[in-house]
Amino acid sequence: AHAAPHAIASAPLQRRARRGPPFPGRAEMLGYRHAFHAGNHADVLKHVVLLQLVDYMAAKDKPFWYIDTHAGAGRYTLTQGYAAAQREYVDGVGKLWDAGVLPEALARYVELVRTLNPHHRLKYYPGSPWIARMRMRAQDRLWLHELHPADYALLEQEFASGAVPARVLNED
Repeated sequence: AHAAPHAIASAPLQRRARRGPPFPGRAEMLGYRHAFHAGNHADVLKHVVLLQLVDYMAAKDKPFWYIDTHAGAGRYTLTQGYAAAQREYVDGVGKLWDAGVLPEALARYVELVRTLNPHHRLKYYPGSPWIARMRMRAQDRLWLHELHPADYALLEQEFASGAVPARVLNED
């Protein structure tokens, strides 16, 4: 007994319907907000490496592009909202903020974070796009993608102007 051709053809569609959309997790990921984790130990490590990389690229004569496929909001307030609720930054950038002598790479990173906090109190934390832009030159380019609608709006506002032109896209 053979199944009818239309039943065979529709079986993959039936399985997909049971599994959900073709990109599982996409709707759920829109619930993820980087602000919960801004400034935590993993963010610090990523940003220290990013700072070294961008400084290296900016030392070259040729312009370069910084492309971020998950840019987030670009900058975060640590004293309210998501970051304040989780307080993950306390064990990350918070530990370095008041540290004494630091290795050169960490000292340069903390110095950059301090430029965002001129009142000597850790209130704001730079995201990757903000860190990159601070070290880029006018001939370099930023290309920033963010899918979450609220973070996209914040990112677009944050990068509406500046010495380094930025293209901000509401897509993955």
